Amino acid sequence: MKSKVIFVVSNQVANSNSKINWPDLNYPESGQTILRTLHLVDHENKRIQLDEASGPWFENSQLPEGAGFYKKI
Repeated sequence: MKSKVIFVVSNQVANSNSKINWPDLNYPESGQTILRTLHLVDHENKRIQLDEASGPWFENSQLPEGAGFYKKI
């Protein structure tokens, strides 16, 4: 059985089109978050898009502390 890749942000598994507690990039590593919309999760390429179809993309290497892709075991 192939393990599924999940996206975790602020200690919660998140999927496309969900509201998330995104780490506040104005205060890195502070633990402070702001409410954002996770528009799209691209599990295959390990990247996410925030807000809307024209919103910013974040590659796996660009994700802030508290966000990342993990293989479910």
